[in-house]
Amino acid sequence: MKNIKIISLFTFLVLSSNSFAGILVEPFIGYGIGSAEYTTGSLTADAKNTGPQFGARLGYTAFGFMGGLEYRKSSGSLSYDKHTGGGTWTNSGVDQDYSGTEIGAFLGYELPILLRAYVGYTFNTKWEFDKNGAWIGAANDELSGNTTTLGVGFTGLPFVSLNLEFRMIELDKYKDVSLGTETSTDFSSNEVVLGVSLPLDL
Repeated sequence: MKNIKIISLFTFLVLSSNSFAGILVEPFIGYGIGSAEYTTGSLTADAKNTGPQFGARLGYTAFGFMGGLEYRKSSGSLSYDKHTGGGTWTNSGVDQDYSGTEIGAFLGYELPILLRAYVGYTFNTKWEFDKNGAWIGAANDELSGNTTTLGVGFTGLPFVSLNLEFRMIELDKYKDVSLGTETSTDFSSNEVVLGVSLPLDL
């Protein structure tokens, strides 16, 4: 009789836990505006980066918590403003287009006040330039590094979440595709992204 009670209690706890858990599938789209800085030698160049982003999160939810993997694509443009330090500057007002790819992980919590908060870390952020560069590189050259994301979402609307993200992009490797070489570099951007997502809890 005692064993039956223990088995019954264990079964109840498992079923109760499963009732609060699910698979999260969340496609998203947004638009980012950032302020970038690129340093090479004694020269530091300032730029703005803007462009659309889209992707999806795939993970697991339980008791308000969520976590999993994220994939993000972006296409944008770097517009150079000014520079400090030595060297000759000939690229003010010249744009440089890029395509970005990111793979990372996220962790968040669904608050009981129509809000959700999450943090993400992209351990593989890569920007590939679409054409010969105004400053950083030529067509197909790459910058790579990581990105940290702090996000908050408003879930008061049916089915969708309105998201505001602050993203810290640090790209410390430069690959010259034509030469086949990879060197260290110093590129950073603080970016604000406004977007919408469709969190599906399956």
